[in-house]
Amino acid sequence: SFAQCNGFAKKKCMPKLKPYLNTQQLCNTVLLSGDKTQLSSTFYYGDEYRLLVCAQDELGKVQLNIKDAQNNIIFTTKGYGVIMWDFSVEATQDLTLEVVTPPLSGNESVDKSGCVSILLGFK
Repeated sequence: SFAQCNGFAKKKCMPKLKPYLNTQQLCNTVLLSGDKTQLSSTFYYGDEYRLLVCAQDELGKVQLNIKDAQNNIIFTTKGYGVIMWDFSVEATQDLTLEVVTPPLSGNESVDKSGCVSILLGFK
């Protein structure tokens, strides 16, 4: 399934990073309903970034939480759906990117699973 997620990231996600350069920091994983994954990275003052979270449609609308060094959520995409964000930071800092998949709804009895990719680009 890991190879399947790599293929998903290369075909569906990587093209959306352009014109930003890939930082080579990539998180590909298979998640179930209600699961989460994290990626920590240092963001440098003066650089522009593109953060991209791709998830297979089976998972529904995933949520991105960005946390600071004290584990405080400083940004969330709860309720937004598509996740692509171009930004810069006011000071060099370490941030944790957390992606959470929606839990099963009341009428579902079988976990959904799908690939989730977190990609970072810079310029």
